[in-house]
Amino acid sequence: TFGADVISRIQAALREELPKLTALIREQMTTLIQQVCKTADILPETVGVVSVVGNPAMQQLFLGICPENLAEIPFAPALTEAKAVSCKEILPICPEAQLLIVPDIAGFIGADTVGCLLATKLYEEDALTLLVDIGTNGEMVLGNRDGMIACATAAGPAFEGANIRFGMRAAEGAIDHVWTEDGKILCSVIGGGAAEGICGSGLVDAVAVGLQLGLINKRGRILTDDHILPLTERIYLTQEDVRQVQLAKGAIYAGIALLAKQLGVEIEEIQKVRLAGAFGSFLNPENACRIGLLPEALLQKIEAVGNAALSGAKMLARDPALLPFTQKLTEKIESLE
Repeated sequence: TFGADVISRIQAALREELPKLTALIREQMTTLIQQVCKTADILPETVGVVSVVGNPAMQQLFLGICPENLAEIPFAPALTEAKAVSCKEILPICPEAQLLIVPDIAGFIGADTVGCLLATKLYEEDALTLLVDIGTNGEMVLGNRDGMIACATAAGPAFEGANIRFGMRAAEGAIDHVWTEDGKILCSVIGGGAAEGICGSGLVDAVAVGLQLGLINKRGRILTDDHILPLTERIYLTQEDVRQVQLAKGAIYAGIALLAKQLGVEIEEIQKVRLAGAFGSFLNPENACRIGLLPEALLQKIEAVGNAALSGAKMLARDPALLPFTQKLTEKIESLE
């Protein structure tokens, strides 16, 4: 409603739309809380702890804090302190609960990345490990127990289906995978019915298949007469779609390359890659490397770790003693602007 990426939402908040943004997020979260409580057969009033993580912009909007700090240099984080507050005013559906607020690492590296770190325990690794959460705000951490460095890259919303002609989220009707057999392009569709659009994992596959078949050149130009890449009778990629993918994948690759440079290591020296987020779980690693979303040298080291941010939030909800640890964790991580 207020834009597909965090920058658009920040700008909306600065145009005095903050109360509407905050209300919308809280309404949607209330609906989700009602759903999980119904599934678990408990009353929301009996919930004791609510644990929330998100990128800095979304976290501030949820809490009703104007994100003006994220609109100007030095992009300082507003939430730097781990604390528990009463949930009553923020999410009245859980009036008896404590709301856990997880600190941000930097202006655009948020509590969601802290959640990912808790879930993957990267800070205990001996091996040099890269954690990447690919989304509109592509956040990544490189390091191990000896030290960690993090950055955020403005990947844009292409991998979440926005700004793509037939783009959609990974829901029923979305093309989630594309491959080629005997020179023909084949697709799988979530739910098994007719394709209604294409989600992020399908988008990466489609561009990779276009490259493989010589229908897209290395500069990203579609070489067909009508400059579209047909996937089904109705769904196709446009030239602008490919450009959006290039912007997104270029940002992610650049972030990885700059983190390695800052640590003084070659990309080849990275020993493990953890792909977080729903998108990372369904991504075809070979195709991600083929289009330059991830460096080819990392192909054999990639492991999907699912929605690690949510897993970290769950760990905090079950063990509130972890909350002070998140404070120590954020203070240990160097951030790269």
